[in-house]
Amino acid sequence: MKYNYCCPKCQNSEIAIIEGGAFKGNIYNTVSFGLTTIYLTRYVCTNCGFCENYVDDVNDLQKIKNKYIKPGSGDGFV
Repeated sequence: MKYNYCCPKCQNSEIAIIEGGAFKGNIYNTVSFGLTTIYLTRYVCTNCGFCENYVDDVNDLQKIKNKYIKPGSGDGFV
């Protein structure tokens, strides 16, 4: 949905984008660990309600890798 603005469930093209961040009005869609908070942008299908969440900042993706991917555990893809 992030790239083609089409819902994979119902093929609706009306996708609401709710940006994450304390100053953007969306402080609840986060990944938190310790004192680190990573805000997610949510894409919501306005027809069926299907949602996808994305981390927009590459630096935040690295923080998640550093925290949750253990050495020797492969690529961590589930």
